[in-house]
Order: sequence, then structure tokens, then C-alpha cells
Amino acid sequence: MMIEVGQAKKIINEEGKLLNREKKYEKVYILDSLNRVLSEDIYSLDNLPPFDKSAMDGYAIRSLDTQNKENITLKIKSLIKAGDFCEELLEENEAYKIMTGAMIPSGADAVIQIELVKTKSNDLYISHEVKKGNNIIKLGEEILRGDVPLKKGTLIRPPEIGLLASLGYEFINVYKAPTVGIVITGDELIDINSEIEEGKIRNSNEYSLKALIKSVNAKVFSVGIVKDDRVILKEKILLAFEKSDIVITSGGASVGDYDFVKDILQEIEADVKFTCVAIKPGKPTSFAVYNSKLFFALPGNPSAVINTFEEFVKPVIKSMMGITENESEEFSVVLKDDFKAKVEREKYVYVNIKKEDGVYYAYKTGSQCSNHLRAMCNSNGVIIIPKECGSVKAGEVLNGKFIFK
Repeated sequence: MMIEVGQAKKIINEEGKLLNREKKYEKVYILDSLNRVLSEDIYSLDNLPPFDKSAMDGYAIRSLDTQNKENITLKIKSLIKAGDFCEELLEENEAYKIMTGAMIPSGADAVIQIELVKTKSNDLYISHEVKKGNNIIKLGEEILRGDVPLKKGTLIRPPEIGLLASLGYEFINVYKAPTVGIVITGDELIDINSEIEEGKIRNSNEYSLKALIKSVNAKVFSVGIVKDDRVILKEKILLAFEKSDIVITSGGASVGDYDFVKDILQEIEADVKFTCVAIKPGKPTSFAVYNSKLFFALPGNPSAVINTFEEFVKPVIKSMMGITENESEEFSVVLKDDFKAKVEREKYVYVNIKKEDGVYYAYKTGSQCSNHLRAMCNSNGVIIIPKECGSVKAGEVLNGKFIFK
């Protein structure tokens, strides 16, 4: 029985939540945490900045020495560079030349920028009153010791990595990346470094899936190409379950004489949730649960395997890693070309989306045949033709989204 795309996504999401109520975490080096999600609150062990510092190149002074005065003259004691520590107290009518980021010396409570003063020998000339705190970044102004600048559930981007470094966190806890096992089936498949033979094609799906898995920072376990042998295929699927949190097969999921995946799922008593989805490309997609692990049988055609991974597998991987999917990813797109489709299944058409005068437009990129990848390579987005629409014409408005994000 064929189910709707939305229903399939709901079933996968619910099973994913049940199996991952207690998300696991792992400790990683901060540069390996990019695009991962914090599994703990980050507490500051220090004040940022850890001292009062100058916001400008200028002169550190006592504001009192400029109050209600004009044409002030102060004695310049010495220079304080960033990283210096000045032990001497700034006395009345004295000044220190100070560089941006340098620590404010004791006794000083203001900095006047270098372009607003004149100097001669060791004399500093100021023409106006300077307010207390002028051009000083105060201790703890950004973060105080004990603050929680980054909360559990935060997606780590380059600025978060910079902040973690400034707080002294070399290693942090993030939600654990699941291992995704790949089983590629088909007697017709040869490896990418092999010469093409009669009746054979190179194994592109394994590499596409590895790239898709790596793009979401999950881990990969692959058993490689498995011939159309039921006994061997069963052994390899069970091995993938042993080594992985999620298992994906590509090929062998339809109803041909050598499509053994459904029979194997029955043999191992997996809980099969569905075996057919109203999506094009990707109709023969199955989903099951086995030993508290998720299983996806994806089609063998190259664009179909990518499309079904993007729509069904990627969201559950992200969920396991604490990443919340953005429900507002889709937006309205005006068609610039006609597109063919059949009633019965939602059709995902890979297109080039351009924004012109504030409006998104979709342009054809080539054949949408499920065993072709070239059109997908020329695309930056996808439009979704509802199953009841059939073919659509230029000027019509559909939902679309950017891909591989």
C-alpha cells in the first residue's frame, strides 16, 4: 500500500523520537564541533574581558584632571601595549600612552583617543573635559564569571567556536553523531576505478550516500557492493545493524525477482512501517525498525536515492544530533518553464532557483529521469508538484526550497 509523503515523514519522526528520547553525547575538540549541537550549558569560568581595557589607541588619564578645565597639560609617563601589565599607579596630572586592548593602569579611569590630542616631547595637551569611563571596556562587560553564554541545544557556528576558545574550552560535549550503515546491492555495479563492461555501471550511490551522510556530520559504515544473493545480502544487512545506528540499503527494494530486501526484513522480524511512498522519484522506499535501530530501503536509481535521503533520512539524523529542522524552509516559487508530471505522486523537480526583484523563479535544468544526475548537478533547488496537479505551466506558483543545505 502506497502512503503519502507527509504520512511517511510523520511515521519516521515519531519512531525517531521514541528511539532517541535520551540523546547520547560525545566530547569533541572545538574545531570538530562545527555544525554540531551543544549537549550541555557552557559556564564562563572567567570574566570577559578579564580586566578594564582600552577601546582605542590613545592616552590613559584621570578624568578628574580634566574637569572644568581647558587647555590641560599632562606628563606622559610611558607606553602600555596590549599584553603589558603596568604596576605603577597613575598620579595626578599624569598620562600613559596606551594601545587598543591594553590593560588600563591603576588610577586611570578614561582614555582619550590619539587623534583628539597634541603632544610635544613628554607633554600631552588636551583641549576639553574627558568623561569618566571614556573609551574603556570594563571588566566583565561582555560576560561575567558564572554566566551561561552558550546554552544546551545551541548550534555551533564559527562565532560560537571563537567564544568557546575565548572561554578556554578546548573540548566540549555535543550530541553524538549517529553511525549510518550503507549496503549497496546489484550485480550490475562495479567500483569507480573499474573500466565499464557490457551490462555494468559504476557504483555512484555509495559515494553519493557517503557524501550526504558526511554533509550532516554523521559517521559512515559501508559494507560496499553486495551481489544479488539473498544469503549474502542478509549477512551484510545484519552486519550493518551491528555496526550502525541507522541502516540504508540502495537497490533491491522493489518487486523484481532479485529484490530481496523486503523478504529479508520479514525473515529477521523487523517492524516494517511502510514499503511504498507517493513520491517521484523514490516510490519504492521502505522504512522499518529493528533492534531499536532505524532502517531505510531506498531505490537504486541515483537521483531517487538522493531525493529520498534528503526527504526521509536526513531529518531523522539531524534530530538525533539535536538539530531542529526549520519548518519554514519552503517558499513560493514562480515557474519560468512548463514541467511535466503525473497525477498520483508528489513530484520533486530539481531546478535552478533565482531571485529577481524580490521574487523567486524556477528554471529547468534538464531531464528529471530518476537514473540521471546531471540535472541535479545543475540545480540549487527543488520544486514540489502536488500529486493532484499533474503537469504545470510557466507562471504558476508552487512551493520550493534550496537543496543540500
